Amino acid sequence: VRCRDKILIMSTSLRDLFVENNALVYCAHCRGELPSDALRCARCKVVHYCSRNCQKNNFPLHKKWCKQIGKFEKLLQANEVRSPELKLNHTYWLAHNMLELAYYSTDTIERGRNIYENALLKFYGLLRMDPFYIGACESVVLLLALLGYDKHCVQFIQFMLPPPKYVENQTTREDAIRSHTLAYQDQDSDKWIYYYELSETTIFSFEDISTLRNKIPNQWCPNVFLVPLMLIKMRQQSSKPASKELREEIVLISRQVEYEAHFLLPVLRSLFPDSNQRWGPEEVCALLANVDHDKKDDDANAEYKPNDWEQHCSTFWMMLKDCYAFTPGILDVVEETMDAMQSMGNPAIPEDPPDAPTTAEYMDFVSYMAKQQRQERL
Repeated sequence: VRCRDKILIMSTSLRDLFVENNALVYCAHCRGELPSDALRCARCKVVHYCSRNCQKNNFPLHKKWCKQIGKFEKLLQANEVRSPELKLNHTYWLAHNMLELAYYSTDTIERGRNIYENALLKFYGLLRMDPFYIGACESVVLLLALLGYDKHCVQFIQFMLPPPKYVENQTTREDAIRSHTLAYQDQDSDKWIYYYELSETTIFSFEDISTLRNKIPNQWCPNVFLVPLMLIKMRQQSSKPASKELREEIVLISRQVEYEAHFLLPVLRSLFPDSNQRWGPEEVCALLANVDHDKKDDDANAEYKPNDWEQHCSTFWMMLKDCYAFTPGILDVVEETMDAMQSMGNPAIPEDPPDAPTTAEYMDFVSYMAKQQRQERL
């Protein structure tokens, strides 16, 4: 594969990057800080404890995900997966069980960082096998942003979104990305290969931001890229004096996140810990997945079966809320952004009344009333 634009392959792997980051390890039960070589679960190998007693007391919570992690690890290591599609599926579920284990075993993202990073490595390995496998790209880009690997996240987005001009003799973006991924199949699975060279100061031009949604391939929900970018930009503003350009970029991204999803959602207001907005599976999928609600409504009698990614969007939404809750100063940026949107005539979408039903509850009610009417006609 011949590259025309500058693509730089990092010399370090993601695993090396995590080691350099020197994340602290915490007991999954008592939350106490531990050395990196502390007692570790022998089966899942990602959860640490300060004592056997803590491990025993934590096991009722831990066992659900630990058994699943052990099951999929064993299947993959024993080469029992003959079908490539089955191998991809097992890898995805292994990664997601690690992700849920991290979320439910720890009280903050920082305390669960070691487990989250192990989940990210598995998702990234899946991405390297098939960059368009459902949930692979979505999970990698969101986890990079949530864990604070902003530069990697932005470079990944930048790599995925421009026209596929950086590889010759390719007619589509999908061909270009697949070819680039296949070209590095002999590299370690944790080697970072989606590295688009950028300056330290320039991420996207102002024009890029205003049209970003239009550049995102149809395989992915636009907000899978816009939500991490919004988080990164807001985190930048919360940590240092913000320029006028940065504030304007944040407003543009936030407006796209709220007003151009499948249906309007009060995303910004819902990020506050005291929000009363109720988010069900339908709302979360409207934000982070390409769910065609109009198509679903065409046949009311057909049972809709969500794909793997749609089943797991809620975990990422809860992690996103935690990230905003525990990042110093970032909720002030959210308030400033809502004020700016209000002054520009595009106010942040208001929350529903506290007693308003979720979309799923409303649809259940509609289905119930339709069933009652049919019975009355009989």
